[in-house]
Amino acid sequence: MAWQLEIHHIDVGQGDATLIVVREVAPFLEDAAPIIRSVLIDGGKLNKGADVHQYLNTTVNLNNLDIMIATHYDEDHYNGLRYLLNHASLLYNNTIIFDQGEPGSITVKRERSQTFRTTDISGRDDDYIRYLAAIRSQGNRQRITADVKSSRNFVSTAEQQAGWRNPHWLVNQEVLWHGFAGEVPAGAPIMTCIAANQYIRGAGAANRVQSGQSVDPKNEKSLAFLVQFNNFKYYLGGDIETTQEDHIMTNLNPNDNDAGRILAMKASHHGSDRSTSASFVNCLRPSAAFISCGYNNSFDHPRQEVLNNLEDCVDLQHYYLTEDRDDTAFNARVGAVGGPAPNIAAAYTPKAFVAGSWGPPDDAAPNKQGGNIVLTVTEDQSNRLPNGVLLLGQSRFTVTGYSADSVAAGPFNNAHT
Repeated sequence: MAWQLEIHHIDVGQGDATLIVVREVAPFLEDAAPIIRSVLIDGGKLNKGADVHQYLNTTVNLNNLDIMIATHYDEDHYNGLRYLLNHASLLYNNTIIFDQGEPGSITVKRERSQTFRTTDISGRDDDYIRYLAAIRSQGNRQRITADVKSSRNFVSTAEQQAGWRNPHWLVNQEVLWHGFAGEVPAGAPIMTCIAANQYIRGAGAANRVQSGQSVDPKNEKSLAFLVQFNNFKYYLGGDIETTQEDHIMTNLNPNDNDAGRILAMKASHHGSDRSTSASFVNCLRPSAAFISCGYNNSFDHPRQEVLNNLEDCVDLQHYYLTEDRDDTAFNARVGAVGGPAPNIAAAYTPKAFVAGSWGPPDDAAPNKQGGNIVLTVTEDQSNRLPNGVLLLGQSRFTVTGYSADSVAAGPFNNAHT
């Protein structure tokens, strides 16, 4: 029994969507159907849902999406999931859903005549209400975190009696194989939640880490995950911020050495300077980093400071940017004959790849290339140590996609060490 791990960074413009696919490439029994597990983390904005569905259904050719995760309730992360849940496709009928839990204000009460407690919930926004309706719209779906309280405080005795769980309930839970019939196969990739609702995985219990903001911090409450396949490790964390990542890095690489490397990572918050600090990148020591962002976004993502942090990381071989494939974005995009756009000023350095056919002459082509980027790890690659010298021709993983950069337009296939 051998396995392969694929991490698809789907081009959704200014938003986020990542697909994890685990494939059994050598079934134990010759006539057995190979096991495939899939997890979609976020789905971009509502108007990108159709792109995500096409990618899952046609490009990856999935028959069933096992797990769907909303890292937090920002519209450019979870509204695309709502599109998929409302879509008339068998692909999502049995999907298991994880998210932060209930963001509304919970009031538990018990009348004199009752032996059980009832819950009133207020303060839900309209998008969240539509998200709940989409989950219930069809199929046999399970929302595992429906009874998790995502506010800052632990559940009270009354809330516990009413069935509510603490905000850190998901921390340290394995999610990729949730609902699988049987034990997790030996040697298969796993995916573990390492942060939720401002709580970070610690040596013992989860520890709460917050910046002290007076408002409810959506981004700080993002779910973060570690994907592990033998010696290969990959980190992603929605829009989580430096306040949390300062503690996450200590958990991921406690000895701050090459042996504890996280070989690949997704830059949080689309490359915002509120995440992906120099100390975080240098502690993780990635060989590859990925940024999901769209052209000419109003937030100036990715920020130059983050690009500098990636450029200056001695262990980092390449970083990759998805790119918006909308006509307006392509027509407005500065092409190969001009200078780079201000918000990705470092995107032409040897370390950087901007995916997608965003520059001439590709704008005139009838079928533009999307900025999707795929990381692939074979079982042999996963068994190689994260540090040290490899034999000639060996790599630890590969990254593929299409780039119309200023050097040469076409597909890329980069072997990472």
